Amino acid sequence: MQALLKADAEVTQLSDEASSLEVRANELIIQTDVDATEATNILGFIATAKKKLEEKRTFFVGPLNGQVKNINNLFKQYNAPLDNADGTLRRKVLAYRQEQVRQQRKEEERLRKLAEKEQQRIEKKAEKKGLPAPPPLVMPVIKSAPKTMQATLGSATMKTAWDFQVVDENLVPREYLVVDEKKIRAVVKAGIRNIPGVRIYQDDKLAVRAR
Repeated sequence: MQALLKADAEVTQLSDEASSLEVRANELIIQTDVDATEATNILGFIATAKKKLEEKRTFFVGPLNGQVKNINNLFKQYNAPLDNADGTLRRKVLAYRQEQVRQQRKEEERLRKLAEKEQQRIEKKAEKKGLPAPPPLVMPVIKSAPKTMQATLGSATMKTAWDFQVVDENLVPREYLVVDEKKIRAVVKAGIRNIPGVRIYQDDKLAVRAR
């Protein structure tokens, strides 16, 4: 593509003109109306050169952008069933693993209560016989479900991570908020002149139009 651009005579000419205009802009000192007029002329040349370069850029990238868009849309369609299947299976595997963990904890709680009840029974028995309190019973160890499942074509590991969900935007601290500058700019252009926390002011800008 770079070679193709360099081979285009108009692009080469525009590139040379751009470099020349930059040199003139750097060298020009504006102290009189004549200087300002010359600067305005240069600005006009720059505006024209920018317009031509943009037209050339669009000429070269337009078809490419169209192809990229079509290719992206096609692959998005191809990927959709895979994304759906991926999400469905992830939810099912997670649900299965979570149920395993729930059952494990349920069994641990059942055994803990049994051990507690048995501990109280033997303590009372020892107390009646005037014997010292027996040591605490050793809880049976429940084998935990493996966090990683291995398969021929891959593996799946269940991980616990912190996540969040905004439930009330009005309660979110300021340091986590982002100012919508695009929206502010739009309402300022529409005539709004007073927004708390925002300084609205007039600024001089130079509007240049090519002939």
